[in-house]
Amino acid sequence: MARYRFGGIADYVISKGTGNAAVLMPGTTVTCWNASIGGTQYTDLTDTDGTTPLASLVADANGAVPEFFGPDDITEMYLDGNGGSGPRRRAVTTSMRAYADGKFMPLTGGTRTGTVTANLSTGTSVAEASLAAGDVFDRYRRDTSGRQDWGPGDAARDTNLYRDAANSLRTDDAFTVALAFRHLGSTAGFFGAAAAAKPTVTGAKGGNAALASLISALATLGLITDSTT
Repeated sequence: MARYRFGGIADYVISKGTGNAAVLMPGTTVTCWNASIGGTQYTDLTDTDGTTPLASLVADANGAVPEFFGPDDITEMYLDGNGGSGPRRRAVTTSMRAYADGKFMPLTGGTRTGTVTANLSTGTSVAEASLAAGDVFDRYRRDTSGRQDWGPGDAARDTNLYRDAANSLRTDDAFTVALAFRHLGSTAGFFGAAAAAKPTVTGAKGGNAALASLISALATLGLITDSTT
């Protein structure tokens, strides 16, 4: 666990003055939060030595936010100069140590561990998309409902997989299985037929070798129960 540095750069407490002019607010107490609205206030702040507790974070004589250290492992927070009522502005750590500790992904890529959570803004429908060099369409796209679409990159996406209903996934396109395919459910349907339970074939085969072979093959595939004699 480590503390990371905040403030000390172009961070100022500003209020809107006459004619919408920006007015610096020296001496303003700044609070730190884990969300832009609501959320929980961070109070475990320290001075620049990283150990001395900071009773309060106060803008200096120029209205600038002084350097301080946030709680353990926190790399971003929201600063509020209005008693917690907002508006709040997001601040990201200025500490290069956060990069060395792997808290940020470099633009050229890297490896992350743990869960990645994306908090998307209202109205955003695309949660993830990927393109190869020269592509004009996303080759892969996942929207906020979990639907996934694929395409060639030089044309619109043409293949999908999505939640159709409770406990049901669906694709509107062809589906090919290269290796074993095993159905563990109790019903199945083919060529548009409604799903039904596995049928049982009964009666005498009457010495018909071809019929016996067919029934045996269907039973081996699990499509029927062989109760013939």
